[in-house]
Amino acid sequence: ADQTRPVSTSATLAMSPPPMSVPVRPPVEHLCDGGDGQADTREREHKESRLVSSANIAALAAASAACVGELLTTVLFFPLELVKCRIQAATECAEDGNFAYAGLGDGLLSVLREAGVRGLFAGLPSVALRSLASEFATVGFGELLLGRYMLRFGSSGSAGAMALVLRTLGGCASISMTLPLETLATRITTSRRPLSMAGAVRQLWSEGGLAAFWKGLLVSFVLCLNPALMLTTVENLRALVLRLRRGVPGAVGDDDKGGTNAEPQQLSWLEAPLVGVVAKLFTMSLIYPLVRGKVLLQARNTNGAGLLQVLGKSRRKDGIRSWYRGLGAQMSKSLLSATIKYTVKERVERPIQQLIHTRAQRRAPQDGRDHDGNKAAVAR
Repeated sequence: ADQTRPVSTSATLAMSPPPMSVPVRPPVEHLCDGGDGQADTREREHKESRLVSSANIAALAAASAACVGELLTTVLFFPLELVKCRIQAATECAEDGNFAYAGLGDGLLSVLREAGVRGLFAGLPSVALRSLASEFATVGFGELLLGRYMLRFGSSGSAGAMALVLRTLGGCASISMTLPLETLATRITTSRRPLSMAGAVRQLWSEGGLAAFWKGLLVSFVLCLNPALMLTTVENLRALVLRLRRGVPGAVGDDDKGGTNAEPQQLSWLEAPLVGVVAKLFTMSLIYPLVRGKVLLQARNTNGAGLLQVLGKSRRKDGIRSWYRGLGAQMSKSLLSATIKYTVKERVERPIQQLIHTRAQRRAPQDGRDHDGNKAAVAR
């Protein structure tokens, strides 16, 4: 009877072996936590790389657009540049031969009488080479430094003192490389006798060796404020004009999509030259005596004299007005040049930037496929 009595359920559970624990497969997303972290890191690095690439493209586009305007204005206004440079290099009491022009008009007529039309373009290749190299390096370095600064600290300081400082540093880097070209161009355009590039090189070498090609380096560093101040003034005036335009009902930019709050992206054909003229008037009025002193240093053998000595000698001989000799010619050439140069830059900078960006994007799909493939591999 005892053997036939049923065993209780609790006893059965007590006698049965413990159940085996079945391992639970964790969700896929938990397995991929580390992979997702790596993928997020790569995504962040990829985004930062795209931002840096965009800043580099913007700097390259700005430098290229500036070179287009610079080349056009250099060729168009080279006769004015030639006469202006000769007037700046002249002194009333000079031992060597001077171009004693009474003014810009007299200088142009004198060159036509003495050398014909070809004489108005004497030294154009050297000046064009110097202008392109200097403009590309100055704008490129300055905008590259400014772009990196804005990526790190934001765009709030782009129109302030930091923009001026960074563009000045870019100009200093540029002038360190391109000053020999400028010295050669000045020597060629101010020479009484026709002087070739090779002849100018031999002449400068005989005067002071390699150091003679960097005449006026210190004053050139100071004069780097000129293009930096010019670009910063143009940027601020441009922003002011665009803000004023937004306040006019119905005034939209060239690239607006019709929205009332859309921000204009380009100045008009009338606004761009006006901005360039006002900016050039402001900057040239501040720094012209330094420009005059620099030309005096580069145009002749000063026997080691510096900027202050050259300007002091000029003041003692010809008075304080000698510091502003050639200012009229400088203004005539600079205002006309700025009018066209910054109008061209305003119009071609964005198309150049879009062209460079489009060419860069052609390589981007392969990079994107590699990036997506890495993320899929990590998830798997």
